[in-house]
Amino acid sequence: MDWSWEQWKRPIRNHLKYSKSLLRGYPFSYTRQQNPEQADQYPYLWGESVTPIPDRGSPEIRQNRIWNLQLAASRINYLRLDPQKIFSFCDRVGEPTLSNGFRAGPVFVRGEVSTGVGGGLCLLATNVFNTFLGADCQILERHCHSIDAYGEGRFYQLGQDAAVAYGYKDLIVRNSSPVPLQIRFQVLPEVGKVTSSLWGKAPCQFKVKLESTVLQEIPAPAEDGISGWIIKTVRYVRDRPNPDPDSSIDSEAPETLWHPNYHATSIYQPCTRS
Repeated sequence: MDWSWEQWKRPIRNHLKYSKSLLRGYPFSYTRQQNPEQADQYPYLWGESVTPIPDRGSPEIRQNRIWNLQLAASRINYLRLDPQKIFSFCDRVGEPTLSNGFRAGPVFVRGEVSTGVGGGLCLLATNVFNTFLGADCQILERHCHSIDAYGEGRFYQLGQDAAVAYGYKDLIVRNSSPVPLQIRFQVLPEVGKVTSSLWGKAPCQFKVKLESTVLQEIPAPAEDGISGWIIKTVRYVRDRPNPDPDSSIDSEAPETLWHPNYHATSIYQPCTRS
């Protein structure tokens, strides 16, 4: 059989990506247990995120996006994340192929909006990334989108998105706290949103705030194009002095009490409108 380079590229790429993770020791700590029957053991909310589902594309593409979101969410919902265990989006969701049940949806490829099997999964990755950020989890790997394709209609805040591409880009997160956590997901097409939340066996003892700042705007290639951006994102954490996690007391803490423990620079290239 005459195999072209394109046919060889995928398995080689996947092997190289896995080898890099193996050298870092990540796969030995991947979490893979989904325990919906144990949900009542995690009564304390640590973080949550809501992401709108874009209403773009043909009816078939919109339906396929929902299908992909629900399929991927079913492989993450009620996932147990014990202390020092690692969540890998690609490990949990698997390779987005037709044989794995995924359908064609919107994807960003080399700075352009296109259609590919598994399209729409970045929305799910972005959503859970924000939940992990808000719960002070350790971000081991995260990638931004290559372009700001939606412009002002984007479904994420610049600098706080997560792009995934099997064999290239993954979202990898560690539970660096001493508290066992559980992830929960809901895909709600009837109201056009995805929600994720992280629950603990003990109350969260800290507060988190995020700041994303525009460092530079990169001019659009055409008058009706979309600008590019360079964004700096910093996460600040401080201890929660009040044991009640819902209390608003001391919500305006002095800046000296906040300590940065995560920062990232996101670069979005300018593009033409799709």
